[in-house]
Amino acid sequence: MSGEIGASIAFGFLSALILFIGWRKGFFVFSNASWEVPVRFTHVVAVFAIYFITTLLSSYFFLYLSKINVLTDTVSLTSWFNFTTSSIILLFLLLFLFILPKKIRMGIWHRSSSESRRPLSEDLWFALFAWAISFPMVLFLSQMLELLISSIFNITQLPDQVAVRYLKLTFEHPFYLLMSIFSIVILAPLIEETLFRGFFQTFIRQHLGSKHAILITSLCFSFFHYSSDQGLGNIPIIGSLFILALFLGYLYERQGSLIAPIALHATFNAISVMNIYFLGGFAGGI
Repeated sequence: MSGEIGASIAFGFLSALILFIGWRKGFFVFSNASWEVPVRFTHVVAVFAIYFITTLLSSYFFLYLSKINVLTDTVSLTSWFNFTTSSIILLFLLLFLFILPKKIRMGIWHRSSSESRRPLSEDLWFALFAWAISFPMVLFLSQMLELLISSIFNITQLPDQVAVRYLKLTFEHPFYLLMSIFSIVILAPLIEETLFRGFFQTFIRQHLGSKHAILITSLCFSFFHYSSDQGLGNIPIIGSLFILALFLGYLYERQGSLIAPIALHATFNAISVMNIYFLGGFAGGI
C-alpha cells in the first residue's frame, strides 16, 4: 500500500509540474476566433440514435449467432461484436455527415473562418502535448480514487473497465488482439469525438458558450462509460475520464479542429493499451 501511495504522490507532482509548464508556455489560452455551426438538437439526437440503435440491433444479431453456434467462445464473440458494431456506427455517422449541409459538415470538423485555420501538424503536436499534461493527471486521480475506495470499503481489487476486460481476453489471440486494438485506438476515438465534441459540444456552445460546453460535455462523456458490471470501479473510471474529457473539449475549442481531440484520444488509448499489455498496468479509462 505504501508503494502505491508513493507512486500516486509521484504522479501528482509530475502532473503539477507539467501543468505548470503548459501554463507558462501559453497552452491554456482560448482562441478569440468565432465558431458558429448551426447544429440543431435534432442532429444531436440523430447521431446518438445511430449509436444506440446500431449497438442494440448488433447485440441481438450476435446473440443469435451465438445461439446457432456460429460464434461460441467469448473472445471471438466480443471481438467481432465490438469491431463490427463500431465499424457500422462509424459508417452511418459518415453517411449522416455527408447528407448534412456543407456548412455544418465542415464546421464540425474545423472552425469555418479561413483566418483561424492551422496546419495539421500543429493539431497533432498540441494533441501530443495535451497527452503529456493529461496522462499523469488521469493516472494520479485514478490511483487516488482507487486507494480511497479500497480503504473505505476494504476492497483489494476493483473491477476492470469493461473495455479493458475485453482487451485482456484477447492477449492470447493475436488476430483478435489486433481487432481490439484497432477498435480501441482508431474506431472509438473517431466515433466518440464525433458524437461528443463534434455534435454535442458544438450544440451546447451555441447556447451556453465554450466553457460551459466543455464542462457539460465532459460530464456526459465520463458517465457515458458507466457500466453496472464495473461496480465501484465506476468511480475512478468516471473520475479519470472526466479529466481526460476536459482536455479533449478544451483542445477542440483551442485548436478549432476535431482532428486535435481525435489525436489526443487515440494517443491516450494507444498508450493505455501498451501499458496494460506490456506492464500489466491500468488504463485510467479508455
